[in-house]
Amino acid sequence: MEWLYKLCFGFTVLSSLLQGIFVLYKNPRSRVNVMWALTNFTVAVWALGLVTSFFESRYPVALFAARCSQYSATWITAFFIHFCLALLNKSVKESKVAVFSYCFAIVMAGFFLTQWFIPSVSPKLIFRYYINSGPLYVLYTAVFLAVAGYSHWLLFKHLRAQSRERQNQIKYVFSATLTGFVCGSTAFLLVYDIPFNPLPSLFTPLYAVIITYAILKHQLMDIKVVITRTGVLLMTYLVVLGVPLLIGWFGQERLEYRYHDKWWLVPLGLCTVLATIGPFAYAYLQRQVEAALLKEQRRYQRLLQRAAQGMTRVRSLDKLTKLITGVVSRTVRVQHASLFLFDETAHYYFLKASHGPKRLAIQSRYVLEKAHPLVRCLMDKRRILTKEEVAQSYDPVVERELAGLEAAVIIPGFIERELIGFLALGEKLSGSAYSPDDIHAFSTLAYEAAVALENAKSYGELLVANEQLRMASKRLADQERLAAAGQFALGMAHEIKNPLSAIKTFAQYLPQKYQDSAFREKFFSLVQSEIDRINTIVKDLLDFAKPAPLQIESVRLSKLAEDTLVLLSDQVLKQSVQVHKEFSENGALTQADPKQLKQVILNLVLNSLEAMPAGGRLEVLTSCRNGSVILKIADTGCGIPYEYQGKLFDPFFTTKERGMGLGLAIVKGIVERHGGTTSVHSQPDKGTTVEITLPAAK
Repeated sequence: MEWLYKLCFGFTVLSSLLQGIFVLYKNPRSRVNVMWALTNFTVAVWALGLVTSFFESRYPVALFAARCSQYSATWITAFFIHFCLALLNKSVKESKVAVFSYCFAIVMAGFFLTQWFIPSVSPKLIFRYYINSGPLYVLYTAVFLAVAGYSHWLLFKHLRAQSRERQNQIKYVFSATLTGFVCGSTAFLLVYDIPFNPLPSLFTPLYAVIITYAILKHQLMDIKVVITRTGVLLMTYLVVLGVPLLIGWFGQERLEYRYHDKWWLVPLGLCTVLATIGPFAYAYLQRQVEAALLKEQRRYQRLLQRAAQGMTRVRSLDKLTKLITGVVSRTVRVQHASLFLFDETAHYYFLKASHGPKRLAIQSRYVLEKAHPLVRCLMDKRRILTKEEVAQSYDPVVERELAGLEAAVIIPGFIERELIGFLALGEKLSGSAYSPDDIHAFSTLAYEAAVALENAKSYGELLVANEQLRMASKRLADQERLAAAGQFALGMAHEIKNPLSAIKTFAQYLPQKYQDSAFREKFFSLVQSEIDRINTIVKDLLDFAKPAPLQIESVRLSKLAEDTLVLLSDQVLKQSVQVHKEFSENGALTQADPKQLKQVILNLVLNSLEAMPAGGRLEVLTSCRNGSVILKIADTGCGIPYEYQGKLFDPFFTTKERGMGLGLAIVKGIVERHGGTTSVHSQPDKGTTVEITLPAAK
């Protein structure tokens, strides 16, 4: 049995020291961490002194160890009540019991090595030496039990006044430490000659392991999970130590009969085997139990992750903000989920959407300036903030702001270094705390939501810009139509006014010279000519405004060009123009209306002839290239000034004294209706080349 006590108390010493160092290293500025570390250090001294006094063969050493062990216990209660006050965010000065506890420990420093405290140690039950109590030891026992009991009552008394997260922490601190103190206090019974083997004291280190694990790793964990993990750990620990203990206790005689003085190797070996298997069994059982307990929690975390991935497909900012707050509110079941976005114009964060039973009123125009402490805190930390964390570490202004928002968690959304908004979540309707898994799921949600919000904002800005561009294009088109209408009216007035003026002039002289047959003949001829001219103008306008339907058939471009040149051969001869023809489309055909295509060629050749009144060279070329049939008409005429070349295809634009300026506009329209393109290259005083490209027939 001696080996079991040495093993368990040795584990208590080692684990307490390591836990104290680790907790202190994690946050040396936290009162909670410092006091818990000191509590662990004194527990280590208590365990080391106690086990030394139990089995030390030298009486003076055993007595000294017993006195040191029990004196360290006075500091255990002092540090523990201080730890409880720190957990409740209270000062030591607020508790007279805590002050008394420290004073008692200091005073006992002058008496713990005297006969008044522990006069002697003597053999009891299985122990070589055990404590005999002196007068002060009785007082010490009473103070120890009273302070330990008062500390737990203090936790219970102030439980409801704490935040929900702190309430959960206090619950498992209360449960674990009460178990630890009860187990450790069983060592007092034998001191007062009550024949009870203090085996429960072997389980004293469990409470320290549980609290340290919870504080450092699971600050926001639901109490159900902590209790469950405690139960699994306790069960594993009981099997590892309990089975070998029972075998050694009840089977010692049989083992001694079979293995003689080596009988203890059997329970020790079994303990070693179970200790090796224990961690794996604990991990497996923990996974199975947590899977059952956290089934609902894990379900909504998966839903949040899927929802976060789907948010990037929503383009409307209003719909997206309502989707985010609605999904979080319904899935996590919180009092409210409220989304704040940054207004780049006003430079503040405003409430954009809110869902839940206690949702914030959008009409309130709740805003936070960019310089607000809460915003600065989010930008500095760049991670999720919890109410509990803020209460311990940050500006009171931030804590008051969270209280005003009734928020338990603040989830920031960043794009690169910019905080584009944040989501404020109220308490869960179930009353449970936010777990680390929740925080992890919210982190994923925050990233996806930030990207989705930025995309939606960009898309909204793009829609606004596109609408502005559309309106500007519409206004420009309206202006162009008005300008074209004005130009059309001017051209019409100019072109029709000239023949009408001639007719009017002759008509004014007609009454006076009606008997003059030569005048009448000239008048009738002029009227006929000018009417034909007006008719031509009207026909060109009709061709431009309402083109005739295409009568498509397979045609050879070179034949249409040849026919057009034959038609204009007399004018070519009169102007002494040299014509060069080269038809090399190699039999390629194009699908076109021959009449309209011939009109295109006629207009272009006439333009070239008009540009060469004193003669020149006219080239008419056809070719086939890249699945297209090409017609090129080039002249050596006067060319077109560079400033006019951008307006050649504009309706009613002309540099000629006569004409409506519709020729090239009609040409371009006909070619484009055939699926082709028209291009013009001209150099002043050198000539002009027009190239028509039409798709070849397949």
